[in-house]
Amino acid sequence: MADPTTRHLEEILKSVDSAAKLEKYLEEPGNISPYDSFSGYFNSLPKVQALGAAGLYKASGIERSLCYKFMNGSKKPGREKIFRLCLAAGLSSAETRRALESAEQAPLYSRSQRDAVISYAIAQGFSVIEANDLLDELGLKPLD
Repeated sequence: MADPTTRHLEEILKSVDSAAKLEKYLEEPGNISPYDSFSGYFNSLPKVQALGAAGLYKASGIERSLCYKFMNGSKKPGREKIFRLCLAAGLSSAETRRALESAEQAPLYSRSQRDAVISYAIAQGFSVIEANDLLDELGLKPLD
């Protein structure tokens, strides 16, 4: 579910009926995210900064050089790797949702059994290992 700010902005966009109004919307501070990439958004988060790249690759289980590529923006992570990175950093559900959006990946879908379990793991602050253990216990595919 979108937060009130996003809903409000979506309503404004529905009323935009000309290029001039669209340009005005785009120029208004706060309407458009300042982060144009996954790495820009992800690296801006205090929990990610506190953990650092070395701590992040160790906690996520992602190969070191690949993790650094995600962090410096030279490679865009897929959905599974984003889940690993967000769990490793201890991000909230909202932060994880935004990370998925910034990487142009599909959001968590609560009607999908596996996505529901991943959402639960994120909300509970599980580590990658704990999330994979839970997925395995429930007979679901662990995070890649």
